[in-house]
Amino acid sequence: MEKNHTNLQNALRRFPAYEPGEEVWNALNENLLAQPLRQALSEMPAYEPDEKLWDLIDRKSVRQQRLKWGYAAAMLLIGAGIAWLMLPADGPRVAYSQEPVDKRLQMEADIKTDRQYRLLKTYCETETLVCNSSEYRSLRQEYERLSSAADQLVHAIGNYNTEPELLRQYNEIERQKTDILNAMAKMI
Repeated sequence: MEKNHTNLQNALRRFPAYEPGEEVWNALNENLLAQPLRQALSEMPAYEPDEKLWDLIDRKSVRQQRLKWGYAAAMLLIGAGIAWLMLPADGPRVAYSQEPVDKRLQMEADIKTDRQYRLLKTYCETETLVCNSSEYRSLRQEYERLSSAADQLVHAIGNYNTEPELLRQYNEIERQKTDILNAMAKMI
C-alpha cells in the first residue's frame, strides 16, 4: 500500500480534467487500423490454454450458478412460508354464545302502574269532585307525559334490551310514574 495514499489521492483530484479533441481520437483510430499493426497481430503466436484452466473456469461458473439457484430457491421457500402464514387457518369461523336472561331487565307487556292508573281513571269517572281539581289534573298530565316517554323508550330499546343506559332511564320513568300514581291515589 502506498505510504502517502491520501496525499496522492488529493493531488490527483486537484489535477484539471482534460478531454482531447476529436482529431486526436480519429488519429488513434487510424493508427490502430494501420497495416503494420495488423501484420504484427497476425504474426503473433496462437496460444491455447491448458484444459485444466478451462475446467477450473467451468467449475467456477457452475458453482456460481448453483449459488444463484440456491438463493432463488431459498427466497421462493421464504415467500411461500410467508404466504402460508398469511392464509386464514380454517376459513371463516362462526362463534356464538348463549346468555341467560335476567328477568329484572325484561319489560312486562302490561305494567302494574298502567293497570292502577286505568283503575283510578275509572274511579274518577264516577267520582268527579277530586278528579276535577287542578292539582289532580296536573298529576294526570304529568303521568300521561311520562307514559308517552316510557313508550318511546320501549320502542327505542327494541326486543333485545341491549342498551343498559336506556333500561336505567326506563326504570327511572317507571319509578316517577309510581310516585305520581301514589300521589293521585292519596288524593282520592
